[in-house]
Amino acid sequence: MKKTRYALLLIFWILIWFFGYATIQEIHWPNTSNYQSNNADYTRFNEVLDILKTNYYNQEKLNTGAMLQNAIKAYVDGIDDPYTIYMDAEANSWFQEDLKWEADFEWIGAVISKKDYYILIDEVIKDSPAFKAWIMPLDRIVMINTWSTKDLTIEDAVKEIRGPKGSKVSIIIERTNKDQNKELLEKEVIRDTISVPSVSSSILTGKDNKKLWYINISIIWEETENLLKLEIQKIKEEDIQWIILDLRGNGWWFLPIAVEIASHFVPKNKLIVSAKYRQLWEEEFYSKWYKDLQWLATVVLMDNLTASAGEIIALALKEQINAKLIGTQTFGKGSIQTIEDFDDGASIKYTIGKRYSPSDKNIDTVWIIPDTIIEFDAELYKNTNKDNQLEKAIDTL
Repeated sequence: MKKTRYALLLIFWILIWFFGYATIQEIHWPNTSNYQSNNADYTRFNEVLDILKTNYYNQEKLNTGAMLQNAIKAYVDGIDDPYTIYMDAEANSWFQEDLKWEADFEWIGAVISKKDYYILIDEVIKDSPAFKAWIMPLDRIVMINTWSTKDLTIEDAVKEIRGPKGSKVSIIIERTNKDQNKELLEKEVIRDTISVPSVSSSILTGKDNKKLWYINISIIWEETENLLKLEIQKIKEEDIQWIILDLRGNGWWFLPIAVEIASHFVPKNKLIVSAKYRQLWEEEFYSKWYKDLQWLATVVLMDNLTASAGEIIALALKEQINAKLIGTQTFGKGSIQTIEDFDDGASIKYTIGKRYSPSDKNIDTVWIIPDTIIEFDAELYKNTNKDNQLEKAIDTL
């Protein structure tokens, strides 16, 4: 009897295990790790701090203020958005100073910030030493001269990068290529005084001796629209047939000014760009119809440093007036950032929305592909001062 009872119990537990296991296999359990990470209650911070306060040997090293600042930086970096960055008071101060590039001083022409443990290139000014060295936004500086930038403060990084006009600085950058592989590139940059005109233009001769207007907009900021109007006044008496708008290297972000510029080309009440947000109402920006550059055949020059406001203009002109795009694929930045300051001088720069073309296309990380793809021949330009992309634009018109 005892053996029989044991045998029945064994069969019972085997059946329980079998049906239980089969049932579990049919259940699609949620990803526990994701669930826990998305519903964190932050108690772990206090738990860790209690452990350290009780048991950590070098109590004098427990600088909770510095620990918290580093924790916040890492917390924001965990979003994996290159344009979303937390800056402590010191980093924010240096970032704001770099944005004031128009007050001429000697540097390499790049705006930097702190991302992860390294220094991130935020913006590059066209025709600056950084631009000429083919340093690009989102490049990560891993070494300046003989100094590793890991754990280097923004202040120390700026001091190493800046220097007297004509002096050199060696920079090693990490860049993610088109295959999503990381590569290290060494750049030698000659410092200079940065004074870049936002708008310049000239009259060129095209086919059949017809006049065309070449206009170069290097940076889109507060004064660009006023400078463009001054250039337009100069050609009012000229018999212009075509326009070449050069947006190569233009990676700056002033959305209202981009709409103003496009309004010189796009007819009245035509959509130029829309902006969609997480919290705000969707915005639509229409041409203001300035009636001065419309009905003229237009070619837009662009390259892989054309970004943000430059891409807005290029897409609006392509989709609304059938402008031809020539050059190489653009940078692909279709997101919108804002900066909020905290009482202690720190700030957070973060993404609040995305921009869309008149056909509702967003190019964030996707790029604009030109109608005619042609790489810039740097050697030809260096030896003969001939711009092969510009010559292709003239031939197209």
